[in-house]
Amino acid sequence: MFDFSRENIDLIKADLKEKLPEKRYEHTLGVAYTAAALAMCYGEDILKAELAGILHDVAKAKKSSELKDDMKGYIDPYTDGDYVALIADKAPQILHAIYAPYLAKKDYKIEDKDILSAIRWHTTGKKDMTMLEKIVFVADYIEPNRKKLPDIDRIRTLSFHDISEAVKVTAKSTIEYLGSQGMYIDKFTYELSDEV
Repeated sequence: MFDFSRENIDLIKADLKEKLPEKRYEHTLGVAYTAAALAMCYGEDILKAELAGILHDVAKAKKSSELKDDMKGYIDPYTDGDYVALIADKAPQILHAIYAPYLAKKDYKIEDKDILSAIRWHTTGKKDMTMLEKIVFVADYIEPNRKKLPDIDRIRTLSFHDISEAVKVTAKSTIEYLGSQGMYIDKFTYELSDEV
């Protein structure tokens, strides 16, 4: 089981610095920083939020084609068996979020269900998100290194005043952007946008 100490978190950061491309690592640090700041704002566990931010893209060290191979037969504990195959076919860019909790457990001994779930849902979101899930979902969208995304300035302001509204705007912006690009939109993002 993972010992939540600053030393151990720094060890994970150092390991990921070696594994992730430089820009991805900078993004990872930005998400961790933003998640920790949001956790302070909403009274959540700061180290858990930071760690979820650090590990959210742990599977991005691999290309989508490698993830497809690694995940053949993988059972996502959060969805049904057909979901992973559907995503591998229609939206391989989401595979990293599905596989990240597994790698966080395997490589870093993370057993905390809240952290694993926040990592799992950081890309698509879902209905009935916990506060930590909302924090990591939004932090991934608004972190300081992000390129200019639709509604990002509005979401950055909202995030520290009304996280649920920030989640809603993030989900809707994601759906609009993916739709405008003719890309697959995940059912969980649709459900999230309908809920909030």
